[in-house]
Amino acid sequence: MPPNTLPFFSIVMATHARAQTLRRALLSLRQQTCTDYEVLLVADVLDADTAQVTADLLGANDIFIKRNGAPGPAESRNLGLQHARGEWVIFLDDDDTLLPHHLQTLQAHCEAPGAQALFTDVTIVTEDRRQPGMPELSRQVVPLGGVDVNTLWVKNFIPLHCLAYRRTLLQGLRFDTHLASQEDWDWLLAVCSRAMPVYVPGGGAVMHKDFVNPGMRRGQQESSNNTTVVQDFLHVYRRWPAPTPELKAARGGLIQSVGLALPVDWF
Repeated sequence: MPPNTLPFFSIVMATHARAQTLRRALLSLRQQTCTDYEVLLVADVLDADTAQVTADLLGANDIFIKRNGAPGPAESRNLGLQHARGEWVIFLDDDDTLLPHHLQTLQAHCEAPGAQALFTDVTIVTEDRRQPGMPELSRQVVPLGGVDVNTLWVKNFIPLHCLAYRRTLLQGLRFDTHLASQEDWDWLLAVCSRAMPVYVPGGGAVMHKDFVNPGMRRGQQESSNNTTVVQDFLHVYRRWPAPTPELKAARGGLIQSVGLALPVDWF
C-alpha cells in the first residue's frame, strides 16, 4: 500500500504476551496476495518478545499501541477500531491466521453494491503449543455456508476472524468489556441488528486451537466457563431480543437444556 493512502482493509489485532503465535499471525498477513491493508495491533501487556515481533513485522503504515487498563481482547479491539482507516474491518486474534488468498477473495465481494457484512468458512487446526514449532495435530475445514444465518440469534457459529464489515456499519459499536465470555457473539448481534452477514465461499480463515495443553487457550479460565457462560448467554439474550417467535422458542429450548426453564416471552 503506498504511503498516506487509505487502505481497503483494516486488520485489528489484540495481543497478550503470545509472541510465538503473534509472529505467525502477522506473517500470514504479510503473505496475502492483496496488500491493500493496514494492521492495528493493540497489546494489553508488552514483553521483549512481543516488541521484537512488532519491530520485525509491522510496516510503516501500521499502528502498534500498548494500552493501559485491565487485560482482555475486548478493550484492545475497541481501541484498534477507533484508529482504523480502512473501508472494511477484520478482527484477527493473535493465535489465528489467514491463508494467502483470503483478503483478495473477500475484496471482490466487498466491492459488490450493498455489501455490508460478510463471512467465510473456517479451517480448524489443532496444535501443541508447548512443542517447538507448534506441530499441527489435525486440520478440518468447517463449511459455514449451509447454516441458516438467523440461528446467530440463538448461538454463534461464525468465528470472529471469518467476518468482514464495512467500517461505516460499525459506527458507535463496541465490544462489551464486562462480559467474561460471549463478547464476540454480543458484538456480532449488534452488527446483525443493522445488517445480517452474507456468506462468501472460498475464504481462508484458520482457527488454531491448543486442546492438548489445558489452560493455554484464551477462554479456558474458570471465569469463562460453566455458570458464567450461561449468565452471559442470558445477558446477550436480554440485550438483543430474538426477532421472531420461532427464534425465541429456540432460545428457550437451549436454555432449558442446561436446566433453566424460563418463559418464552423472556427471550
